[in-house]
Amino acid sequence: MHFLAIFLQDSMNRIVTVFNSDSVIIERFDHPVHYVHCDPEAERTKDIAVTFIESGGFALEEGGKSWTFGAGDVLVSTPNRLRQYRHFEECPSDVCLSISFAPETVEDALGSSRAPFAPPQIGQGPFTEFARLQIRRAVGSLDSLWIEEMAFHSLLALTKDAWSCGNHQAIGSAHMHRIRDSIELMSQKAAGRCSLTSISREVGMSPFHFARTFSALVGLSPHQYLLWLRLRRAAIMLREGSSVTTAALSNGFDNLGHFSRSFRHRFGVNPSRYPRALH
Repeated sequence: MHFLAIFLQDSMNRIVTVFNSDSVIIERFDHPVHYVHCDPEAERTKDIAVTFIESGGFALEEGGKSWTFGAGDVLVSTPNRLRQYRHFEECPSDVCLSISFAPETVEDALGSSRAPFAPPQIGQGPFTEFARLQIRRAVGSLDSLWIEEMAFHSLLALTKDAWSCGNHQAIGSAHMHRIRDSIELMSQKAAGRCSLTSISREVGMSPFHFARTFSALVGLSPHQYLLWLRLRRAAIMLREGSSVTTAALSNGFDNLGHFSRSFRHRFGVNPSRYPRALH
């Protein structure tokens, strides 16, 4: 894995790769200053990616429909979509942070939902802003594990109802910070015993308020998120050659039967068959 600051410049876009591993590539897109931009013809997408629009804007045409993106919106890309971008200015000012994923990463994160289809636009909201701040904070930490963990978190945008759960309660920055802290705690303690009461107490919230706010920002309940975290880590260990018992016990599953059922529900295959099922 590498942290890079390499500028790749063509006549249209300027790209800086800020993080690159076997699983995840994170890039910052903008445009050369005072350079007149020419939008290319329609092109086909190649990767599964989540792109946060940080400033500026552009239009996108895909499948006979069009969307206008602005600061705070999220662009979701899945392979083999024919799309065309249109900018509103001769010298565009849009700045984007894009996360692209290797195919096996999608399998690890989404389980049997390995070919998600989502509309290309997720509108601005507290959940999208929360995820953007999480990935920027992780990149700033230079902690590779934490960067990948938060990149995988953004993949939840591709699952049903993840960032559009319909819960539009007012969420302040203090709540965002506390939920952010709770995710860090869950990541650190994923293999141990975590309870709603203990995590909510550590971030200074009541269990009810914590669960409600967490679900609104993350799109999953705390229990669902912790289970997702453990199963994703177990899947990676199995793919790297660990035994089922080791993968289960290393990720907080004391009961192998419960682990196998949960894994089969998530990935559609028993854990013992998972590495072979990828090929």
